[in-house]
Amino acid sequence: MVRRLNQAGIPLLASEVFAIANCRAPGRPHVARALVEHGHVGNYDLAFDRFLKKGRPAWVPKSRMDISKAVEIIHRAGGVAVLAHPALYKNDDLVSRAAGAGVDGLECWHTKHTPSTAEHYLRYASEYGLVATGGSDCHGMAKGAPLIGSLTIPYGQVTLLKERRPTNR
Repeated sequence: MVRRLNQAGIPLLASEVFAIANCRAPGRPHVARALVEHGHVGNYDLAFDRFLKKGRPAWVPKSRMDISKAVEIIHRAGGVAVLAHPALYKNDDLVSRAAGAGVDGLECWHTKHTPSTAEHYLRYASEYGLVATGGSDCHGMAKGAPLIGSLTIPYGQVTLLKERRPTNR
């Protein structure tokens, strides 16, 4: 993305994006923040609109990993695999594929899921024996205010999720 921005005449360094991300896996939100912080755009949304959305100069497709491989890696690391915000994929077949691959949970509650959408995915979670999870999809201060804490789930779901940890199997 930085290389493409540079080719479009935007002077930005990869090291600046990595510093903002404070991790080894920066993504589009970090590039957007770097563009704002270095004065190339006025706000986060404008960074996406001008440069980072599909079809824009710095858009780069995400690399994909096979679901089974991802679940294996997560479990080996002691984690719990959850399919995040399924409604955003617009492909409910993905839920059955993920369940067949050994996913432990399904994010039923999400800031972009309506109550009826949450109910829809709660039925899937029940059907496939997955723990219903939820989250705010917080990526920090990307949108001016963090979403963390804007969505709550029943605490019992946390207990169920902990029980799915590979060390508890």
